[in-house]
Amino acid sequence: MNYPKVSVIIPTYNNGAELLRAVASIAGQDAVRRGLCGLEMIVVNDASAPAAGPLLQLLTERYPQLKLLSHTVQRGPAAARNTGIRAALGELISFLDADDEWPPDKLSLLLPLLEDPEADVAGGKIKYVFREGTPELSMKYEDDEKRLSHVHLGALLVRKRIFQRPFFFDESLGFSEDIDWWLRLKEQQVKIVLLEATTLLYHVHGNNMSVHKNIAELQLLKVLHKAAQRRKNNGKMSHIPQLKDYRVQKEEPLISIVLPLYNGKDLVSKSIGSVLAQTYTHWELLVVDDGSADGGAGFIRDHFPQARIIPQANAGVAAARNRGVGDARGEIVAFLDQDDEWMPEKLRAQWEVLQQDPYCAFVTCNQYFACADGVVLPANFSGQLQTEHRALVPSALLIRKQVLLQVQGFDESLDVSSDFDLIRRLRKANFREANVDRLLLRKWYHGGNASLNKEIMRKEILGLLHRQIRNK
Repeated sequence: MNYPKVSVIIPTYNNGAELLRAVASIAGQDAVRRGLCGLEMIVVNDASAPAAGPLLQLLTERYPQLKLLSHTVQRGPAAARNTGIRAALGELISFLDADDEWPPDKLSLLLPLLEDPEADVAGGKIKYVFREGTPELSMKYEDDEKRLSHVHLGALLVRKRIFQRPFFFDESLGFSEDIDWWLRLKEQQVKIVLLEATTLLYHVHGNNMSVHKNIAELQLLKVLHKAAQRRKNNGKMSHIPQLKDYRVQKEEPLISIVLPLYNGKDLVSKSIGSVLAQTYTHWELLVVDDGSADGGAGFIRDHFPQARIIPQANAGVAAARNRGVGDARGEIVAFLDQDDEWMPEKLRAQWEVLQQDPYCAFVTCNQYFACADGVVLPANFSGQLQTEHRALVPSALLIRKQVLLQVQGFDESLDVSSDFDLIRRLRKANFREANVDRLLLRKWYHGGNASLNKEIMRKEILGLLHRQIRNK
């Protein structure tokens, strides 16, 4: 079996005993002792004072797998890491600041994640360790172990191949070069996987480079401005996941289901019943009553207490959907029209797609039209609609709320084609999409379907084509 070699890069500038601790934590990895990987350590001396020489010499004598490189003038941590990357012989790269430490199982935790050939970056959580007498930092930890999930290179394990793109560090940045690098990874949709386990011990000793500095001093605004400019220049508005989206063990998020209601008392029981039958159970149902006059809201309140009724004056289905999104507590949104019906596994199947691909913005599914009893289909009703096919209608959609807000939701000036316009704008902005190629939606034809008003539809579709031509 071919075991991977891990090259660990440690920039140093006038570090003392803490550098010994950092190197020892790498050499003592249980994955190395068990033969799960090879190891080389690259210490990059960023023009330390001559007094640091004996310690660096001691490291080279104590650890034969350690390589010492030196800068003749101080160039900063980004340049030191780049120097190490260029010299690295391993297929995998990791980093450690000279005053931090790895837990002994860091590599054994992360190596299995990179058995996935598509994954390029693996990581975990950071645990804060305070030197005795050092005051606590003002921050909110995730648990009693003083752990956080945020961008820190020391918590990661990375394939060297990504630096061929290139993804070297920006040497013009004295701070936040790691955040800049992380943003570029996400913009290029690199596959990242994160564990709940601790993969870095961050030592707080009062002299940390980034502690007690403000946003301006950390150059964070400069980094964020550069990221925004890159995306603008690329003409993309792709979904940028949050850290939690990359976690291997994700909690099932709350899905907000928005159901616009307009004089649909006699139709809605079947729709809501299909929500209650979902195998995915972490949802909320928001029924936006768009000025109904048939008592539908009261009927739902009496028969379906799981629903939250949101009343509004009649403003149209697009406005009702936008109102529901505005009131949604979930980070993922689904839509269901009052005359549609979901298959029981609809939400579950679509969530699994978003769970596996943090960069995917929305998921659709397949549908077919069914005819209500006693209703005769019009002569111009396409027979293809009665067979299974991919649907791009709201009832087929599962979408990240953040993405909806980025494109400003549904166009309320459109009566029957705001759903087509939404898909058009999502695609124009290059959001990644997917489809569950299974029958998960049944649309009912009952003779009063608003979307089948051919005259209004034709007028609005022509208008949308005109917008597309004008690149709007």
